[in-house]
Amino acid sequence: MVRQTAIALLCIGVGWLGATRGVGAAPPAPAQSPAAVVLPAQGLNKHMGVTTCASSVCHGAVTPSKTYNVLLNEYVTWSHDDAHSKAFNVLRSMKSRGIASKLGIGDPASARECLDCHSDNVPQQQRGEKFSLADGIGCEACHGGSEYWLATHTSKRASYRENVAKGMYPTADLRQRANLCLSCHYGTSEKFATHRMMAAGHPRLSFEMDTFLALQPPHYRVDEDYKRRKPTYTSTQNWSYGQLAAALREMETLQGPRLNNNAAFPELALFNCYGCHMSSMRRTDWSHRLLEGGAEAGSVPISDGSLIMAWIITRELDPQSAPALLRLCRSLLAASAADRSQIVERSREIGVSLRRLTDEAAVRTWKPADERQLLRTLVAVGTSGEFRDYVGAEQAVMGIDGLLIELGLANHFRKRIDELYKLTQNDEAYAPEQFVASLQQLQAEIDKDVRP
Repeated sequence: MVRQTAIALLCIGVGWLGATRGVGAAPPAPAQSPAAVVLPAQGLNKHMGVTTCASSVCHGAVTPSKTYNVLLNEYVTWSHDDAHSKAFNVLRSMKSRGIASKLGIGDPASARECLDCHSDNVPQQQRGEKFSLADGIGCEACHGGSEYWLATHTSKRASYRENVAKGMYPTADLRQRANLCLSCHYGTSEKFATHRMMAAGHPRLSFEMDTFLALQPPHYRVDEDYKRRKPTYTSTQNWSYGQLAAALREMETLQGPRLNNNAAFPELALFNCYGCHMSSMRRTDWSHRLLEGGAEAGSVPISDGSLIMAWIITRELDPQSAPALLRLCRSLLAASAADRSQIVERSREIGVSLRRLTDEAAVRTWKPADERQLLRTLVAVGTSGEFRDYVGAEQAVMGIDGLLIELGLANHFRKRIDELYKLTQNDEAYAPEQFVASLQQLQAEIDKDVRP
């Protein structure tokens, strides 16, 4: 079973949408700060519509170009094979209408709560004549309003930097790519998949950038011309930066009004779903996981799937920072049993560390020896029982698979990886003991076959 098929099994269970993928060598220069670039949905340029890109002499060619410096069939790839093009149509389904009815928001195909992530929902005054919400997550939802660069970006005389200066969103930039993906696959201050939405039937959100990049077909070709014009990244760079960025986004959200509200409960989507939903009133086998060293029995912990990955990555990225990060994470999870102000304070402290670590990850070139150690640590943490929690398990499988691919060992361990994907295919059927046993078998095989 190849990676895309295995991932698809996992994704069906949680209702993911994917993104497009870029691979290659290390970036030639540090990535830009996410704060320095405005997201496509927040820009002022008009969004001219997908059909402005769909001509057969533009990006609508049936087959890839062999002579031009881009494929020219990007529209066909997106419209036929990319789940983003189907995002709006999802809102027309019976399930979506049922969710909207429970939420009392009317037609999901016209409700802002849905359109903000299922379409390119820019203000009316920023919609060109050919713009259509029904296009879903179209070209400009990721590449930015094309009002000022549509006519010039086809010219070889116009550089990538010049197009970005005119409003094209720099999706090739690692930081900006993560920021863009997270804006829907985790949320922002303006849009967020709340506990109320999930109670009405919306799938739980999950995110791992490298896997999501692999899940959708690439609509660009990383050749020498691409590398001259844009930065490129390895699978490990996408994974490590994406995990740290996701953890940072969560910490930033914990400092905002979704936690500090006046309701009886804070926004429950910020907490570990399976702290409640995989519990039994008759089970008394609660025990601490790694980050729960100071947590009280019965407390509902902050969601920590990205945090445990961030700690594992930090052990290789910046070993001296790893113990302090672990202490802070344990303090955060312990704060779940205290007042909300302690959660805010701990998340702020962790955020300071994560911002520095994302800066390091943005320019880190991972060597094979580093990747082997990352793999060993990830598997070892799992065999210790840390991934009894489903969220941690699904993140672990994607990380392990990506590292094995990067090391050129995926085919050798494919049977074991496929088994791990199947064990995490259904969150309600997830059996931690089976997952740990499978990881132990993988660990034994890795110890035998992977050399420093």
